[in-house]
Order: sequence, then C-alpha cells, then structure tokens
Amino acid sequence: MTIFTLEHDESKDWTPLRITIHDGIAENAFHRAKENISRNGSQPNTVLPLPSRSGREGTKMGEVDVEVGGILRMDGQETKLALNEGGSLFVHITKSQQGSDTGMFTCHIRGLDIKNIESGLLGLGAIDPYFELSKKFVDPDHGISRWHVVYRSEHILNSINPYWNPFEIDVDRLCNGDCPGKELKIAVWDHENWGEDRWLAEVEVSVAELQKSVTKGGNASRDNALRVEDENGEVMGLLVVLKAGVIA
Repeated sequence: MTIFTLEHDESKDWTPLRITIHDGIAENAFHRAKENISRNGSQPNTVLPLPSRSGREGTKMGEVDVEVGGILRMDGQETKLALNEGGSLFVHITKSQQGSDTGMFTCHIRGLDIKNIESGLLGLGAIDPYFELSKKFVDPDHGISRWHVVYRSEHILNSINPYWNPFEIDVDRLCNGDCPGKELKIAVWDHENWGEDRWLAEVEVSVAELQKSVTKGGNASRDNALRVEDENGEVMGLLVVLKAGVIA
C-alpha cells in the first residue's frame, strides 16, 4: 500500500491523475546495468532488461487514469480499477483530516507464545510471523468503515517468539494528527512462500493504549502484554510493547 497527499480543487471538482505501476526489481537491475556500461563500456555479456509490451524499459507493469472528484463522491470513497496491461488496482481517496498532533510515532513490538499453526514435517517447522498496523477509516457521509494498513513489519522465519525491528511513522499518516483515541489494529500473519499469507489473530488498540502497555519487566514479560485473538476469541499469542511514544 502507498499513501500520499495531493491538492484537489473542490470548486472545479476535477483532478485527473495517472497511476503507473513499475517492477522495482527490474528497474533497479536496469539502472545498475546502465551504470556499469557507463563506467566500463559495453561488454559482450552485458544484458539489459527486455522492453515491456508498452515499449518502456522492462519495468512498467501497467497504468490507469483516475479522477479524484469521482472517487470522493463514491460510497466508501474507494474503487477497483483495471490496469491497461492486466491486473487491477484498488484506489481509496479521502479528504485530509488534520489534527493538532505532529511528529513521529516510534514503536517496538515483539511476539510471545504465538500459536504455531504450521508444525511441518515431524513437527519441526514453525510459523513465519509478521504484523500489520492499521488505522480505522469511517466515511461520515455513508457510515462505511474499513481498516487501512499503514505499516507492515518484516517476517521472522520459524519463530513463535518473533522479535521484530522497531519502526517509526508520521502521526499524520498514522492517525490524521489526532492520535490519543484513534482506533488502530495490530494483526499477526503467517508468511507463506507459496500461496496466500494466513491471518492468525489481532487486537484493537489506540496510541494511548500502546503507550500504557509498554513493558516494565523486560522484553519477555507477559504482565502488561497485549493479547491477540482469533475470530472465535481464542488467545493466539501475546504482543509485548517495548517502546511506544510520539516524538515532536
């Protein structure tokens, strides 16, 4: 997911956009090859990425034209659009809601006793967990609500006690500058190399609750940990908050 801010003239109610999707891996490879050629000259075994169907340099996967005003008038302010070279793109546009809070939200979370749903051959395997932090969006005109992912951690291989990297995120992106009571959700997933990742459990929190949950007993303390539950209310593990705060 990519989030960005743009200017929209409400008096005209018409802001056209063109969104182009590129293959970042192919693009990086192309530019590295061009840099090598510029430094060392063309070599017999030099290979550049093949052009795409659109004639671009092997990185363009598709594009779509978007009109901001039209999406703002839709129920839920979201739509699914077809890319010109196959595939589709979900586009959500909402008016910016600026609160008084500014700065960066910094956080560090680890997991404990995450239920292993992937024991593998001879019971030796384990899940590859990661978490997503989402904020709740409510369309005030239509009463539609949904969760928008604002951060996704790295996945940790074969661990039921994952120790994820700390992260930071702008409070405007996290909570529209109105942090203390903003509804957030942390969902834990099992990464899959083949097929779709598997949702394990989640917990709804706020910035204030995360700050109150910071552990006082070390990174293995369960005393103040958040419980993540599945759809049946079964506790699937604990999240220990090592750090949570806003830096102006």
